[in-house]
Amino acid sequence: MRNFIALALAFALSACATATPETNYYLLPPSKASERVLLTDDTVAIRELDLPLYARAAQVAHIGEGGAVTLSDDHRWADNPPRAATRTLGAALREALGTPVVVEPWSRSVTPSLRIDVSVDRFIGTLGGTLEFSGDFQIIALDTSKVVTAQGFSFSVPTGAEGFNALTKAHATALAQLADEIVRAIRVMQASG
Repeated sequence: MRNFIALALAFALSACATATPETNYYLLPPSKASERVLLTDDTVAIRELDLPLYARAAQVAHIGEGGAVTLSDDHRWADNPPRAATRTLGAALREALGTPVVVEPWSRSVTPSLRIDVSVDRFIGTLGGTLEFSGDFQIIALDTSKVVTAQGFSFSVPTGAEGFNALTKAHATALAQLADEIVRAIRVMQASG
């Protein structure tokens, strides 16, 4: 009987020791651009953001010790990262421009006047450190298929705290900064055209 109790206790303790941690899922928080410019009677289209492979993963990527990219199996995005980032940027632009912003794929019944293409080179940070967000964007006039503006961007966003929740908030802040940059480019485009 003693052996049975000892065996049951040992089994219970080993089960506790090998229990896997709970997986946390994160939504990309909404972004708000601080810049404003009105586009009247125009619709803007945004293509899905072209993200680096690590930023497309379901696991939240961060820079670990020694500078290695680490994908956390215990901390995952609750949505497809390219879709979530594109829709978050689109929502920020919709508010900042005061005009409809459609996200790829858009309906054939919609005729956008401008299309925004974003290629991201870097979208990663350190826990309790800084998120780096860089790449380039193009604004294309769809009536002429002409690139109206093409420019690079690079932002460093402090996470403000330790942990993955702070890192996901830094992702949203970086997208808001990109929205501001795009709005400024549209303002310049309007002034010169």
